[in-house]
Amino acid sequence: MMGLKKSFISFLMQRGALSFGDFTLKSGRKSPYFFNAGSFNTAQALTGLGEYYARLLYDSLGETKPDTVFGPAYKGIPLSIATAMAYSRMHNHDLCWLFDRKEAKEHGDKGGFVGRLGDKKNVVIVDDVITTGATKVRVIEKLTEIDPNVNVLMVLIALDRCEGGVEEFVQLTDIPARSIVDAYDILDHLGDFEAKEEYLAMKAYLDQWGTKK
Repeated sequence: MMGLKKSFISFLMQRGALSFGDFTLKSGRKSPYFFNAGSFNTAQALTGLGEYYARLLYDSLGETKPDTVFGPAYKGIPLSIATAMAYSRMHNHDLCWLFDRKEAKEHGDKGGFVGRLGDKKNVVIVDDVITTGATKVRVIEKLTEIDPNVNVLMVLIALDRCEGGVEEFVQLTDIPARSIVDAYDILDHLGDFEAKEEYLAMKAYLDQWGTKK
């Protein structure tokens, strides 16, 4: 496994963001592992997470410079700011950050968004996971409310559970989506350690639900 992936999985586990056991997902599906981006709840943890996103962003786009990082409410909000700050620091390229509100505000800074859309309108969306493609399609529809000329370059997520959400999104939008790691990377990581029970449970789960047969 590539060094970045191994490093990120270790980072997730150290921060308590990746757990193994018996979990019930929002869909009702039973899972032997769980990813919680809400565990990055300190400045140092969030700074480190933003650096991983920034590295993936640069590796994905290279010299193609985005000007806005958008994070869907709620977990995408700190991710957008952390990614924009890390990318700016690492590559000396300033970025705007932007996120939406669940409900539009009717007073003060009115509207459904906080932050700023960059002048070139080249947007990268960051989030923790893609559960279904339809959820991210609605995010893009909301972005076009700001400006119909918004150009979404890519969606970046921390973890692809490899259960069809990323593939569905790409099919619906023709917009690339990349993850720092995916479920099979985690399986490989478990195989490198004395974690037989966790490995076998996750392998059985992916044999049943995973998209890489």
